[in-house]
Amino acid sequence: MSRGASLSRMDIQSVVRDAVTARTRPLPVDAGGVYLVLTSTEVLVENFCGQVCGFHYFTFPSVVGYTLPYAWVGNSARRCPEVCAYPFAIPAYVPNRRPEAPPNGDAGVDGMVSVIAHELAEMASNPLANAWYAGGDPSFPTEIADLCEGIYGTGGGGAYTGQLLTDGRSGSSYNVNGVGRRRFLVQWVWDPYRSYCSGPNALDQH
Repeated sequence: MSRGASLSRMDIQSVVRDAVTARTRPLPVDAGGVYLVLTSTEVLVENFCGQVCGFHYFTFPSVVGYTLPYAWVGNSARRCPEVCAYPFAIPAYVPNRRPEAPPNGDAGVDGMVSVIAHELAEMASNPLANAWYAGGDPSFPTEIADLCEGIYGTGGGGAYTGQLLTDGRSGSSYNVNGVGRRRFLVQWVWDPYRSYCSGPNALDQH
């Protein structure tokens, strides 16, 4: 069922409801699972690009019938790649910085992969938005991926992504190997044991 090209945050819950209550091939209801809603370039979701590139929360029983962790991520290629597909596109306020080549040749989709990883990490550590916060005030949460936005490798911070691996065939940057020799670049997350951002290509883990 299509809900059009302009969606509110609550509409995302309705998309999840449609998926688990569909007459044909419904998604299983699993409170221990996660539900991802991915939208294409033509779909505008409330606060997309201005405040968020994706978000996670949990469904309300009054809307969906169950409490289920879910996340939404949008494709920013046409609207704000410099915001939501960084570092494959660079904001104008960052001078003398060239964008990284997307490892799969699509800045919008490669950007989504990193945001998906961001939201999955936060859903795993804070599925009901009540388990994790940084700082002294739990009403203003900063989650493990929010703390490390823009960091993709050792030494990252500010406008510097950190040390990245380079694909010898395409020249693109990556830090994760996938199935079928695919490669991805995903942001790091906060490591509460080391008390700094860490990820799959961290030099201090080798």
